[in-house]
Parts: sequence; structure tokens; C-alpha cells
Amino acid sequence: MSHVAVLGVRHHGPGSARAVRAELERLRPGVVLVEGPPEADSLVHLAPDLEPPVALLAHVPGSPSSAAFWPFARFSPEWQAIRYGAEAGVPVRFCDLPAACTLAEPREPREPREPSDARDDSVRIDPIGALAGAAGYDDPERWWEDVVEHRGDTPFEAIAEAVAAVREGYVPAGREARREAYMRRTLRAAIKEGHERIAVICGAWHVPALTGPLPPVKDDNAVLRGVPRVKADLTWVPWTYGRLAWWSGYGAGITSPGWYDHLFTAPDRPIERWLARAAGALRDEGLAVSPAHVIEASRLAHGLAALRGRPLAGLGEVTEAARAVLCEGDDLAVELIHRRLVVGDRLGRVTDGTPMVPLQRDLRDRQRALRLKPEALDRELDLDLRKPLDLARSHLLHRLRLLGVGWGEPGEARGKGTFRETWRLRWEPEFDLTLIE
Repeated sequence: MSHVAVLGVRHHGPGSARAVRAELERLRPGVVLVEGPPEADSLVHLAPDLEPPVALLAHVPGSPSSAAFWPFARFSPEWQAIRYGAEAGVPVRFCDLPAACTLAEPREPREPREPSDARDDSVRIDPIGALAGAAGYDDPERWWEDVVEHRGDTPFEAIAEAVAAVREGYVPAGREARREAYMRRTLRAAIKEGHERIAVICGAWHVPALTGPLPPVKDDNAVLRGVPRVKADLTWVPWTYGRLAWWSGYGAGITSPGWYDHLFTAPDRPIERWLARAAGALRDEGLAVSPAHVIEASRLAHGLAALRGRPLAGLGEVTEAARAVLCEGDDLAVELIHRRLVVGDRLGRVTDGTPMVPLQRDLRDRQRALRLKPEALDRELDLDLRKPLDLARSHLLHRLRLLGVGWGEPGEARGKGTFRETWRLRWEPEFDLTLIE
């Protein structure tokens, strides 16, 4: 008899990521099932050599508008599950609806909504909002951080019980019903293989659909019968923290990836370390910020958290402390901290072994030869076309613009002479899709 542990998570949460890793090390499952497109199972072995943030890119050849991304940061619970599997020699499989089905569905414009713990935009109930309201919170994000992300552990059983209460009487339909039916199909297949322990990592919203007595196989087969499919190709592509925070139809987006990354990687005293980084960013801009400022800001952040009954100072408290002490009320300085640290400019990296089309690989080789590293932040590049290296860089940027890849935007050249060019560079993840098409 297989023991199935379904760990419900927020898709990008540092506390959840740490707890998933610790729970997997305790359970030592024979197979790990992760929410994501099953066509990517053949790409899992590349994960240990990737540098997140990265994303799975699924696209329909010949149809640029038919594409989907599944982003992962190093503080994503699913990413930690993948890394655990690679390090422990445990097979990892994706268990969500295939990308071939997802891309076959018509896409309709949607208004942005607050992030939820589910990647399915057809979910109309916001479980985090409902639970936060029941707890007396007017801010769902703050409630989730207090009870999950800022704890030393994640109470998976309590989360499952709470979400089950929210879902009581709820009957999924449409794409959500198909997704959960396919998750159960993958789970049944793993059970049939005879694994003693099976771990499932999925959005907390789906936990009740995967626990307890499962519905009859024929019911799930009926839900999945006749689902349209298209040909879909998948690969890994670099992602950015800016895109992880940016609304692009991705239902699990977050507003502060840089802050979450810090909470996940800080070994101790996260508030003090964060404010020290903020002070360094301000000093880089020529602002006078001393160690005494950092000490007072730390005291203020902890004091605000205590007054508000929070287990740890959150982003709101450290931002208020930075505004009052480090920035002395200057909103421009606060915006600088937000841009550089709260969101961040981190750009992931994929390896040469990642499936690429020839044009992608050629660009990668030229970037190395010309010492032009793609970055997720704005950067100015002044070129002197009399120099062979600068002339080759200019050729590359112009050629990419002809292909619709706006990595470089020409600006007004500095100095005199027609041999000068100025470019503003910023790499966006969508450029990989443009190159593929």
C-alpha cells in the first residue's frame, strides 16, 4: 500500500520552499510529482545545471501567439522538490495537464487579479483571501506571510484542512476540472508502479482533490475525453525577477521576488541583513548612510512588527523603517530600494545542453565572443565604430532588431562623429520565444 503525502504550497514562497525540502528529506519518497506540464519530464535532468530564475517554455511551432511559461525561482517549492530529486536520485515527474492541451485552449483577455496559490485562472475562489478574512486580516498577503512564510516550518496538514473547508461544496469545472483529473491520473499511475512513498507538490488549492477517496477512474476519464491537443515543444529559458513580479496572465505571480529570495537565502538575522543591503544600494548612489542608520532602522522594523503582533518584520515594516531612517523620507530613495532589492534584477541562466534552435545557439556564441552579457536591468552601451569589437557589437544589435528582438534600443550618440552609437540594453525572456519562432 503506497503512502501518499500531498504538500500544498504557495507556488513562490521561501517558507514553503524550505518546508518542502525538509519534509521530502524526512519522507524519503520513491517518486516526487510536481505541478507542471508532463512533457517536461525529459528536461528535469538539466535542472541541477540551471541557474534560476528559469522557466519552462512551451510553444506551438509556427504559432508565436501560442506559448506558455512555467517560471521557477530558487525559493519556489517546486524547484526545491526538483533539486531534491536530482540530489537524492529520486525520479521527479510533472503531473499537471499537458502543455499540448493547455495551448490548444482558446486564450481570452483577462483583467489582472491578486495572486493566488493556484496557477489556474479559472479558479474564482481566492482561498488565501477567504482564510485571511476569517482570521481578521484585511491583507491576504500579510496573513499568508505571518502563518506560513515567516514560520520555522509550514503546517501542511493545517493548510490542507483549511483549504478543504474553503472548498466545501465547491465543484470544479472546465479547465480546473481537467487539470485535477489529470493530476489524479498521474497519481494513480505512480501508485500502480508500487512506490512505497509518493510525494505530491502542488498548489494548496488542489490538495483536497488529491487526498482522501479519489473519484472513480471512469469519471476522470470522462472529464479528459475529447480534450483538444496541439503539437507542443518545450525547453528551459532564462527568466527574470522582474517578469516573476510582472502581471502576464500568470496567476501565481508575486510582487516582491527579491525580498522572498533574501528570506530564503539569509542564514540568520534577515531584517538586519536586508537593511544593510539597502544601505549599500543607497551608498552606491552617493547617499550618506552609516552603520548607525542601519542599527536604528533595524530597531524600528522590529518595534513595528512587535506592535502589530507579527512573528517577523515583513516587507511593510522594513520598508517603513528604511523610508524613515535610511531614506529620511525621500520617496526616490525608497523607489531605488524597491527596484534593486524588493523586485531585483536577477536573470537566470541555462546550460549549453538545454534544447535550443540554431539561432538561439548562434546568439549565445556571439554574446560570449563579443563579451555582451544579457542582463535584466537597463544598461547603456557606448560604441566607437572605428574599433572592430564595437563594430561587431553594433552589427549584432542591428541584426537582432531586424528579427524583432529589441535587446538593444538605439539612443542619441554622445560626442561628435558619425562613428559613435549609444544603445540601451535590457534582456527580456520573451526574446527567446521570438528567436525560436
